[in-house]
Amino acid sequence: MRITKPKERWFDVPDDEDNARVLVRQIPPGERHDIMDKAFKQSIEYKTGEEGKMVPVMNQTTDRKLDREQTVLKSVVDWENFYDIDETKLSFNPENVIKAMREIEGFVEFINECREKLDGDIADEEKEL
Repeated sequence: MRITKPKERWFDVPDDEDNARVLVRQIPPGERHDIMDKAFKQSIEYKTGEEGKMVPVMNQTTDRKLDREQTVLKSVVDWENFYDIDETKLSFNPENVIKAMREIEGFVEFINECREKLDGDIADEEKEL
């Protein structure tokens, strides 16, 4: 078995007047597990049930914001032609990715679509080998 570099592809933002595009990479399994470990917390408590027997009770909490932010931050590798409200070019950095997530309608959904397309393309390519 070999460790390989995650695959990445450029995706054009559809119908964008600035011809913006993003470079999206496949998230390696270990990074995906790290995100899940942080965003999804599970615990088991034992409570006394019927007939005095101890019964396990599963508790799970999900930090959806953390999952969403970390997934996009790990997926988006670069971008071109993104601009701030005052028309200044947005440099690519984690703070501006978070800003785009919060202020550009549909950005997160677009990145999720790109990730799905990339995963599908990679699966198709591997079938051809």
